[in-house]
Amino acid sequence: MPFFRMFKSELFGNTELTEDLIAQNVALTQQVFMVVERELQLAGFWESIPARNKLKAEIQKILLSPEFKNLPNIIKNRNQIISRVMELAEKNTDRILYAD
Repeated sequence: MPFFRMFKSELFGNTELTEDLIAQNVALTQQVFMVVERELQLAGFWESIPARNKLKAEIQKILLSPEFKNLPNIIKNRNQIISRVMELAEKNTDRILYAD
């Protein structure tokens, strides 16, 4: 949920989301979460600068993919969004890895 709320805030601000925008935000959240979860499983992920850079690049690839590149503010805010994803991932590593 933190990723979903962060994407909503960064991309849409206080705008009320339509069904289509909610669906796109859910899809974006799921894709980013799956990549984050996979990469965090690597031993010593947070100590590895190359591993972190790879994750940032993969997140950017998702954000700029044809599926999401037309979302409002996604191109303009991509670096900030990537930073926020990394912060949330670091803060929630245990929850991401060990959620039931």
